[in-house]
Amino acid sequence: MLLSPKSTAALTFAISSIVFLVSVSSQFWLGKAPCLLCFITRYCFLGVALLSAASLWKRKFRWISLAAVFLCFSFSFYHLGVENHWWAAPQSCAAELPTLDKLETIETLDNSKVYCDRANWLIFGISSTLWSFVIAAFLFWFSSLSYAVNYYLRKLEDDD
Repeated sequence: MLLSPKSTAALTFAISSIVFLVSVSSQFWLGKAPCLLCFITRYCFLGVALLSAASLWKRKFRWISLAAVFLCFSFSFYHLGVENHWWAAPQSCAAELPTLDKLETIETLDNSKVYCDRANWLIFGISSTLWSFVIAAFLFWFSSLSYAVNYYLRKLEDDD
C-alpha cells in the first residue's frame, strides 16, 4: 500500500535525502554558494531525512517526523517569501539598499556576497528556493495524508 507508514517514511527519507545531497553537492562541485536561509533549509531537510529514517524502525518517531516535515515546509515558505520580498529578510542576509548619500547603484553592491532576498541559483529557470518549497509542500501533503489515513484506519479497526 502506497500510504502505509513504512512506505511513507521511506519515500520521505529518499526525497529529503536527495534534496539535502543535491544542495550540498551543488555547493562543493558547482560552486553555488548558499545564503543563510538556504543553509537552514538544507538542514531542515536533513532533519526530516533522519527522523523519517528513525520512523522506519520506531513507530513513536512518526509524529515527530511529521512535525519535522511541517517545520521544513514552513521554513521553506518563509525563505520563499523573503526571496520574493513578501516580507523583510533578516538584516544579516538582506542586500543593502543604495542610499542617496553614498550615491551607489544596485550594480555596485558586493556581488560576491550571497543574499537571501535574491534568487541565487536557477534550476531550469526556476529559483532553487521555489524548488525546495514545492518539494517540502509535497512532502507535507503526502505525509499528512498518510498519517491521517492510517490514523483513521486504525480507529476503524479498533471499533470492529
